Amino acid sequence: MPNRQLLLLRHAKAVIGDGMQDIDRPLAPRGEEAAQTMGRYMAEHGLAPDLVLCSMARRTSQTWEIASHELPPAQVRHIEALYDFGDGGALLDVIRQQGGQAQRLLLVTHNPATQHLALSLAGAGNPLQRRQLLEKYPTAGLAVLSAPGRWQDLAEGQCRLEAFIRPRDLA
Repeated sequence: MPNRQLLLLRHAKAVIGDGMQDIDRPLAPRGEEAAQTMGRYMAEHGLAPDLVLCSMARRTSQTWEIASHELPPAQVRHIEALYDFGDGGALLDVIRQQGGQAQRLLLVTHNPATQHLALSLAGAGNPLQRRQLLEKYPTAGLAVLSAPGRWQDLAEGQCRLEAFIRPRDLA
């Protein structure tokens, strides 16, 4: 079975939530720009997902909505369990349960769970990018991991970090 690709996109910069529920925070203008930039990057580098699993938060939905304008249509599922700020275990469970037959799976999620998941899965890859990933997973950051086998069998250390793209790298 050929390697699958897992794309981990942290939501873009959101407004500060003065008086609103965290889940309802929209993107800031800077976040809207970054989401468009990341969508363009994904299109230019052949990273169009087959399946998108997105947190229920407004900022994650908006990030994908803006980025997707640059890409072919994909199936999208909004999943409550992805509104997670923990150690990435809930995200891994969602991948195993919902990944299905997708060859290229995109998660649009939150930190620190996104960073923890990327670090736990990436058993190999570019040392500089692995160090950047360890230091900070910025808003609208995108990790591209190659994953062997089936999603339901995905385990820590199995993936290779193919790329870690930060919006500032594309400015």
